[in-house]
Amino acid sequence: ATRPLPLMEEATAPMDVRELIARAQSSGASSSRPSTAVDKEDALSYDLGHLYAYDPSPHDTAEMRARGEEYLEELARENSQLLTNKLYELLSGGGNKAEIRLPLPTTKLPREKPLPKPKPLTRWEKFAQEKGIVKKKRSKMVWDEEMQRWAPRFGYGRANNQNDRNKDWLIEVKAGDDPNADPFETKSEARRERLTKQKRQEERNRLEAAHAAGLVNRGNKAGVSSLADRAERKSYLTQAIKATQVSTASVGRFDKQLEHEPSKDRGKRKAYNSATLDAHVKQDKEAAAKVVGKIFPEGSLAKGNSAVRADKAEKVARLEAEASSRKAKISAATSKAGPAKGKAGKG
Repeated sequence: ATRPLPLMEEATAPMDVRELIARAQSSGASSSRPSTAVDKEDALSYDLGHLYAYDPSPHDTAEMRARGEEYLEELARENSQLLTNKLYELLSGGGNKAEIRLPLPTTKLPREKPLPKPKPLTRWEKFAQEKGIVKKKRSKMVWDEEMQRWAPRFGYGRANNQNDRNKDWLIEVKAGDDPNADPFETKSEARRERLTKQKRQEERNRLEAAHAAGLVNRGNKAGVSSLADRAERKSYLTQAIKATQVSTASVGRFDKQLEHEPSKDRGKRKAYNSATLDAHVKQDKEAAAKVVGKIFPEGSLAKGNSAVRADKAEKVARLEAEASSRKAKISAATSKAGPAKGKAGKG
Protein backbone atom coordinates (compact mmCIF):
# COMPACT_ATOMS: atom_id res chain seq x y z
CA ALA A 1 0.00 0.00 0.00
CA THR A 2 1.25 3.49 -0.84
CA ARG A 3 1.34 6.29 1.69
CA PRO A 4 -0.90 9.21 0.71
CA LEU A 5 0.78 12.55 0.19
CA PRO A 6 -0.09 15.31 2.66
CA LEU A 7 -2.19 18.20 1.54
CA MET A 8 -0.61 21.56 0.69
CA GLU A 9 -2.14 23.20 3.76
CA GLU A 10 -0.66 20.54 6.03
CA ALA A 11 2.85 20.62 4.39
CA THR A 12 3.36 24.39 4.59
CA ALA A 13 2.83 25.39 8.18
CA PRO A 14 2.89 29.13 8.98
CA MET A 15 6.25 30.44 10.31
CA ASP A 16 6.85 33.58 12.37
CA VAL A 17 9.25 36.16 10.83
CA ARG A 18 10.56 37.20 14.24
CA GLU A 19 11.64 33.63 14.85
CA LEU A 20 13.65 33.63 11.61
CA ILE A 21 15.40 36.90 12.53
CA ALA A 22 16.29 35.64 16.00
CA ARG A 23 17.63 32.39 14.53
CA ALA A 24 19.79 34.30 12.04
CA GLN A 25 21.18 36.57 14.77
CA SER A 26 22.03 33.61 16.97
CA SER A 27 23.79 31.80 14.10
CA GLY A 28 25.73 34.98 13.27
CA ALA A 29 26.87 35.40 16.86
CA SER A 30 28.08 31.80 17.01
CA SER A 31 30.00 32.10 13.73
CA SER A 32 33.79 31.68 13.83
CA ARG A 33 34.44 34.61 11.47
CA PRO A 34 36.06 37.65 13.13
CA SER A 35 34.00 40.77 13.46
CA THR A 36 34.60 43.87 11.34
CA ALA A 37 34.34 46.09 14.41
CA VAL A 38 37.62 47.45 15.80
CA ASP A 39 37.94 48.69 19.39
CA LYS A 40 41.08 50.66 18.56
CA GLU A 41 40.86 54.43 18.03
CA ASP A 42 41.12 55.36 14.36
CA ALA A 43 44.21 57.63 14.34
CA LEU A 44 45.59 56.39 11.03
CA SER A 45 46.50 58.63 8.10
CA TYR A 46 45.19 57.22 4.81
CA ASP A 47 46.14 57.44 1.15
CA LEU A 48 43.45 55.35 -0.49
CA GLY A 49 44.85 55.99 -3.95
CA HIS A 50 47.90 53.87 -3.01
CA LEU A 51 45.93 51.62 -0.56
CA TYR A 52 48.19 53.00 2.15
CA ALA A 53 47.57 53.55 5.87
CA TYR A 54 50.09 54.85 8.42
CA ASP A 55 49.76 54.32 12.17
CA PRO A 56 51.64 57.05 14.09
CA SER A 57 50.85 55.62 17.55
CA PRO A 58 53.79 53.89 19.31
CA HIS A 59 53.77 50.19 20.16
CA ASP A 60 52.87 48.93 23.61
CA THR A 61 56.22 47.58 24.84
CA ALA A 62 54.73 45.57 27.69
CA GLU A 63 52.16 43.87 25.46
CA MET A 64 54.80 43.15 22.84
CA ARG A 65 57.11 41.49 25.39
CA ALA A 66 54.27 39.48 26.90
CA ARG A 67 52.48 38.34 23.73
CA GLY A 68 55.10 38.77 20.98
CA GLU A 69 53.92 37.72 17.53
CA GLU A 70 50.30 37.49 18.65
CA TYR A 71 50.29 41.20 19.55
CA LEU A 72 51.80 42.17 16.18
CA GLU A 73 49.29 40.04 14.26
CA GLU A 74 46.39 41.59 16.17
CA LEU A 75 47.71 45.11 15.53
CA ALA A 76 48.15 44.39 11.81
CA ARG A 77 44.63 42.93 11.60
CA GLU A 78 43.08 45.98 13.26
CA ASN A 79 44.90 48.43 10.98
CA SER A 80 43.99 46.36 7.90
CA GLN A 81 40.36 46.26 9.03
CA LEU A 82 40.33 50.06 9.45
CA LEU A 83 41.73 50.46 5.93
CA THR A 84 39.10 48.06 4.57
CA ASN A 85 36.33 49.95 6.36
CA LYS A 86 37.54 53.17 4.72
CA LEU A 87 37.34 51.49 1.31
CA TYR A 88 33.78 50.29 1.95
CA GLU A 89 32.80 53.81 2.95
CA LEU A 90 33.41 54.79 -0.68
CA LEU A 91 30.48 52.55 -1.70
CA SER A 92 28.01 54.68 0.23
CA GLY A 93 28.30 57.42 -2.40
CA GLY A 94 26.19 55.42 -4.86
CA GLY A 95 27.10 54.07 -8.26
CA ASN A 96 28.10 50.52 -9.01
CA LYS A 97 28.21 48.43 -5.84
CA ALA A 98 30.46 45.81 -7.42
CA GLU A 99 33.55 48.01 -7.72
CA ILE A 100 35.32 50.66 -5.65
CA ARG A 101 36.74 53.66 -7.46
CA LEU A 102 39.86 54.81 -5.65
CA PRO A 103 40.56 58.53 -5.32
CA LEU A 104 43.68 60.17 -6.70
CA PRO A 105 46.87 59.46 -4.71
CA THR A 106 48.13 62.16 -2.37
CA THR A 107 51.58 60.72 -1.60
CA LYS A 108 54.31 61.30 -4.18
CA LEU A 109 56.37 58.16 -4.62
CA PRO A 110 60.07 58.47 -5.58
CA ARG A 111 61.16 57.64 -9.11
CA GLU A 112 62.97 54.41 -9.82
CA LYS A 113 65.29 56.08 -12.36
CA PRO A 114 66.63 59.64 -12.58
CA LEU A 115 64.98 62.26 -14.73
CA PRO A 116 66.13 62.26 -18.35
CA LYS A 117 68.69 64.92 -19.15
CA PRO A 118 67.59 67.64 -21.55
CA LYS A 119 68.90 67.35 -25.09
CA PRO A 120 71.85 69.74 -25.61
CA LEU A 121 71.27 72.67 -27.94
CA THR A 122 73.06 72.97 -31.25
CA ARG A 123 75.00 76.09 -32.18
CA TRP A 124 72.15 77.39 -34.27
CA GLU A 125 69.65 76.85 -31.42
CA LYS A 126 71.93 78.71 -29.00
CA PHE A 127 72.33 81.54 -31.51
CA ALA A 128 68.56 81.68 -32.04
CA GLN A 129 67.97 81.95 -28.29
CA GLU A 130 70.48 84.77 -27.96
CA LYS A 131 69.02 86.72 -30.88
CA GLY A 132 65.39 85.94 -30.08
CA ILE A 133 64.76 84.15 -33.38
CA VAL A 134 61.52 82.17 -33.31
CA LYS A 135 60.80 79.44 -35.82
CA LYS A 136 57.68 80.12 -37.85
CA LYS A 137 55.70 77.78 -40.02
CA ARG A 138 56.45 78.58 -43.63
CA SER A 139 54.01 78.32 -46.48
CA LYS A 140 54.41 75.67 -49.16
CA MET A 141 54.25 78.18 -52.03
CA VAL A 142 56.67 81.11 -52.46
CA TRP A 143 57.03 83.87 -55.05
CA ASP A 144 59.79 83.33 -57.61
CA GLU A 145 61.26 86.72 -58.55
CA GLU A 146 63.03 85.51 -61.68
CA MET A 147 60.13 83.54 -63.13
CA GLN A 148 57.51 85.94 -61.76
CA ARG A 149 55.18 83.20 -60.57
CA TRP A 150 54.22 81.23 -57.47
CA ALA A 151 56.21 78.00 -57.15
CA PRO A 152 56.60 75.27 -54.52
CA ARG A 153 59.23 75.85 -51.88
CA PHE A 154 60.58 72.29 -52.24
CA GLY A 155 60.39 69.53 -54.82
CA TYR A 156 60.02 69.58 -58.58
CA GLY A 157 59.78 73.04 -60.11
CA ARG A 158 60.66 74.74 -56.82
CA ALA A 159 61.27 78.44 -56.67
CA ASN A 160 64.77 79.95 -56.78
CA ASN A 161 66.29 76.67 -57.95
CA GLN A 162 69.93 77.39 -58.71
CA ASN A 163 70.31 74.21 -60.80
CA ASP A 164 67.40 74.97 -63.09
CA ARG A 165 68.67 75.12 -66.67
CA ASN A 166 66.01 77.64 -67.58
CA LYS A 167 67.59 80.07 -65.10
CA ASP A 168 71.29 79.25 -65.49
CA TRP A 169 71.50 79.45 -69.25
CA LEU A 170 73.49 82.67 -68.80
CA ILE A 171 76.00 83.50 -66.05
CA GLU A 172 77.60 86.91 -65.70
CA VAL A 173 81.40 86.88 -65.56
CA LYS A 174 82.78 89.49 -63.19
CA ALA A 175 85.95 91.50 -63.79
CA GLY A 176 88.01 89.62 -61.19
CA ASP A 177 87.02 86.09 -62.35
CA ASP A 178 89.35 83.81 -64.29
CA PRO A 179 88.44 84.10 -67.99
CA ASN A 180 89.65 80.54 -68.68
CA ALA A 181 87.52 78.92 -65.95
CA ASP A 182 84.13 77.41 -66.66
CA PRO A 183 81.53 79.42 -64.68
CA PHE A 184 79.06 76.52 -64.65
CA GLU A 185 81.68 74.15 -63.20
CA THR A 186 82.72 76.80 -60.66
CA LYS A 187 79.12 77.14 -59.53
CA SER A 188 78.72 73.37 -59.17
CA GLU A 189 81.99 73.15 -57.20
CA ALA A 190 80.82 75.90 -54.84
CA ARG A 191 77.57 74.02 -54.28
CA ARG A 192 79.44 70.78 -53.48
CA GLU A 193 81.62 72.66 -50.98
CA ARG A 194 78.54 74.06 -49.27
CA LEU A 195 77.04 70.59 -48.96
CA THR A 196 80.31 69.22 -47.55
CA LYS A 197 80.48 72.05 -45.03
CA GLN A 198 76.90 71.40 -43.98
CA LYS A 199 77.67 67.71 -43.37
CA ARG A 200 80.74 68.62 -41.28
CA GLN A 201 78.64 70.95 -39.16
CA GLU A 202 75.98 68.26 -38.65
CA GLU A 203 78.64 65.75 -37.60
CA ARG A 204 80.18 68.31 -35.23
CA ASN A 205 76.80 68.97 -33.62
CA ARG A 206 76.17 65.25 -33.25
CA LEU A 207 79.54 64.69 -31.54
CA GLU A 208 79.04 67.67 -29.24
CA ALA A 209 75.66 66.30 -28.19
CA ALA A 210 77.19 62.86 -27.59
CA HIS A 211 80.01 64.40 -25.51
CA ALA A 212 77.49 66.31 -23.43
CA ALA A 213 75.48 63.14 -22.81
CA GLY A 214 78.63 61.17 -21.92
CA LEU A 215 78.18 58.65 -24.73
CA VAL A 216 81.56 59.30 -26.41
CA ASN A 217 84.98 59.59 -24.81
CA ARG A 218 86.49 63.01 -25.36
CA GLY A 219 89.94 61.46 -25.85
CA ASN A 220 88.90 59.91 -29.18
CA LYS A 221 88.87 62.31 -32.09
CA ALA A 222 86.02 62.41 -34.54
CA GLY A 223 86.48 60.05 -37.45
CA VAL A 224 89.65 58.44 -35.98
CA SER A 225 89.29 54.98 -34.47
CA SER A 226 91.65 53.65 -31.83
CA LEU A 227 93.98 50.70 -32.33
CA ALA A 228 91.80 48.53 -30.10
CA ASP A 229 88.73 49.24 -32.24
CA ARG A 230 90.59 48.41 -35.44
CA ALA A 231 91.96 45.19 -33.94
CA GLU A 232 88.48 44.19 -32.81
CA ARG A 233 87.03 44.82 -36.27
CA LYS A 234 89.86 42.86 -37.89
CA SER A 235 89.27 39.90 -35.58
CA TYR A 236 85.54 40.02 -36.30
CA LEU A 237 86.12 40.04 -40.07
CA THR A 238 88.58 37.15 -39.81
CA GLN A 239 86.08 35.04 -37.89
CA ALA A 240 83.35 35.94 -40.40
CA ILE A 241 85.55 34.85 -43.33
CA LYS A 242 86.35 31.53 -41.63
CA ALA A 243 82.67 30.85 -40.99
CA THR A 244 81.77 31.70 -44.59
CA GLN A 245 84.44 29.40 -46.03
CA VAL A 246 82.88 26.33 -44.40
CA SER A 247 79.21 27.32 -44.80
CA THR A 248 78.62 25.37 -48.04
CA ALA A 249 77.32 21.82 -48.39
CA SER A 250 80.83 20.48 -49.04
CA VAL A 251 82.25 22.45 -46.08
CA GLY A 252 84.28 24.54 -48.54
CA ARG A 253 86.14 21.58 -50.03
CA PHE A 254 85.21 22.25 -53.67
CA ASP A 255 84.99 26.05 -53.48
CA LYS A 256 87.28 28.17 -55.61
CA GLN A 257 89.62 30.28 -53.52
CA LEU A 258 89.84 33.97 -54.39
CA GLU A 259 93.07 35.80 -55.11
CA HIS A 260 93.61 37.50 -51.73
CA GLU A 261 91.45 35.16 -49.68
CA PRO A 262 93.22 33.64 -46.66
CA SER A 263 93.64 29.88 -46.67
CA LYS A 264 91.12 27.75 -44.84
CA ASP A 265 92.11 26.37 -41.47
CA ARG A 266 92.38 22.61 -41.63
CA GLY A 267 91.06 20.65 -38.71
CA LYS A 268 93.61 19.20 -36.34
CA ARG A 269 93.44 15.53 -35.47
CA LYS A 270 93.92 14.41 -31.93
CA ALA A 271 97.26 12.70 -31.35
CA TYR A 272 97.02 9.48 -29.34
CA ASN A 273 99.90 7.97 -27.39
CA SER A 274 101.42 4.72 -28.56
CA ALA A 275 100.68 1.57 -26.57
CA THR A 276 104.17 0.14 -27.10
CA LEU A 277 106.58 3.00 -26.45
CA ASP A 278 107.84 3.15 -22.87
CA ALA A 279 107.63 6.96 -22.78
CA HIS A 280 103.96 6.94 -23.77
CA VAL A 281 103.17 4.13 -21.32
CA LYS A 282 104.79 6.18 -18.57
CA GLN A 283 102.71 9.22 -19.53
CA ASP A 284 99.51 7.16 -19.39
CA LYS A 285 100.45 5.90 -15.92
CA GLU A 286 101.11 9.43 -14.71
CA ALA A 287 97.78 10.63 -16.12
CA ALA A 288 95.95 7.74 -14.42
CA ALA A 289 97.76 8.53 -11.17
CA LYS A 290 96.61 12.15 -11.38
CA VAL A 291 93.00 11.05 -11.84
CA VAL A 292 93.25 8.71 -8.86
CA GLY A 293 94.83 11.50 -6.83
CA LYS A 294 91.88 13.77 -7.59
CA ILE A 295 89.35 11.09 -6.66
CA PHE A 296 91.20 10.02 -3.50
CA PRO A 297 93.09 13.04 -2.13
CA GLU A 298 96.18 12.66 -0.02
CA GLY A 299 95.30 11.58 3.49
CA SER A 300 91.93 10.05 2.60
CA LEU A 301 93.49 6.54 2.57
CA ALA A 302 95.00 6.83 6.04
CA LYS A 303 95.06 4.03 8.56
CA GLY A 304 91.58 2.70 9.14
CA ASN A 305 90.14 4.10 5.90
CA SER A 306 89.39 2.09 2.80
CA ALA A 307 89.21 3.17 -0.83
CA VAL A 308 86.62 0.49 -1.70
CA ARG A 309 83.47 -0.87 -0.15
CA ALA A 310 84.13 -3.66 2.36
CA ASP A 311 81.12 -5.76 1.36
CA LYS A 312 82.04 -5.59 -2.31
CA ALA A 313 85.68 -6.52 -1.60
CA GLU A 314 84.54 -9.45 0.53
CA LYS A 315 82.26 -10.70 -2.23
CA VAL A 316 85.04 -10.47 -4.84
CA ALA A 317 87.45 -12.35 -2.56
CA ARG A 318 84.87 -15.07 -1.91
CA LEU A 319 84.18 -15.53 -5.63
CA GLU A 320 87.90 -15.74 -6.38
CA ALA A 321 88.37 -18.34 -3.63
CA GLU A 322 85.49 -20.45 -4.97
CA ALA A 323 86.89 -20.25 -8.51
CA SER A 324 90.35 -21.30 -7.36
CA SER A 325 88.92 -24.23 -5.37
CA ARG A 326 86.95 -25.41 -8.41
CA LYS A 327 90.08 -25.27 -10.55
CA ALA A 328 92.00 -27.29 -7.93
CA LYS A 329 89.30 -29.97 -7.80
CA ILE A 330 89.18 -30.23 -11.59
CA SER A 331 92.97 -30.52 -11.86
CA ALA A 332 93.07 -33.17 -9.11
CA ALA A 333 90.37 -35.23 -10.82
CA THR A 334 92.16 -34.94 -14.15
CA SER A 335 95.48 -36.08 -12.67
CA LYS A 336 93.86 -39.15 -11.09
CA ALA A 337 91.99 -40.20 -14.24
CA GLY A 338 95.02 -39.80 -16.56
CA PRO A 339 97.19 -42.82 -15.49
CA ALA A 340 94.17 -45.17 -15.30
CA LYS A 341 93.25 -44.45 -18.90
CA GLY A 342 96.86 -45.06 -19.97
CA LYS A 343 97.06 -48.45 -18.27
CA ALA A 344 93.78 -49.54 -19.78
CA GLY A 345 95.01 -48.64 -23.22
CA LYS A 346 98.22 -50.61 -22.84
CA GLY A 347 96.44 -53.73 -21.71
